[in-house]
Amino acid sequence: MFHQLSSRLMRLASALRALVHDQRGATATEYGILVSFLALALVLGVTAFGQALNLHYMGMTASLKAALGIP
Repeated sequence: MFHQLSSRLMRLASALRALVHDQRGATATEYGILVSFLALALVLGVTAFGQALNLHYMGMTASLKAALGIP
């Protein structure tokens, strides 16, 4: 009984060691993190550009209203 339990624990420990040292999924994880950072940068960039563009058009609208005498 003790021998079987000991044998199973040794196989479990060996499997856990192999799992810890397995690098197959590391590249996919790194690419996933890289893609998420790029997506975040893209969203922030588009948001900042949209706000700047909105301010530009608001300024143009105010200038046109002033030039045309529209309140």
